[in-house]
Amino acid sequence: MRSIILNKYLVLISRFIVGIVFIIASIDKIAVPELFAINIEGYDLLPISLINITAIIVPWIELLCGIFLISSFYLRSSSFIVSIFLVSFILMITSAILRGLHIDCGCFGIDSSEVSWYRVIEDIILLLMSIHIYYYSTKIEDLHPLKSGT
Repeated sequence: MRSIILNKYLVLISRFIVGIVFIIASIDKIAVPELFAINIEGYDLLPISLINITAIIVPWIELLCGIFLISSFYLRSSSFIVSIFLVSFILMITSAILRGLHIDCGCFGIDSSEVSWYRVIEDIILLLMSIHIYYYSTKIEDLHPLKSGT
């Protein structure tokens, strides 16, 4: 079991999956921040004064973290930030479901679907991958896909 967890290819696959998901999720939000602001407002969790700035900043952080995960830069920092985002997303979506809100999750901008337990499970899986990256990427040599092995 330990050899599977420490497998450099598993960490690499996790990095690419989480990185690509976060890059894709950020694109529409960056292009149409107004729609993302409406999605954030639907959760009824943030004060009105923070909604627009959140809608502008969060997608750029998602994009940068996704790029960093794929390119192997700042792996621990970016996986830590991604983990914090995912915990927040899980709590927000769960809160919306438990309060009976029928809103778009805002997960993928224009292509968002309604909040659901499926989204919570999806985010939990991404969170586990991100935690795996955080703990095991520094313990495995030659994680950078562009490095030549010896």
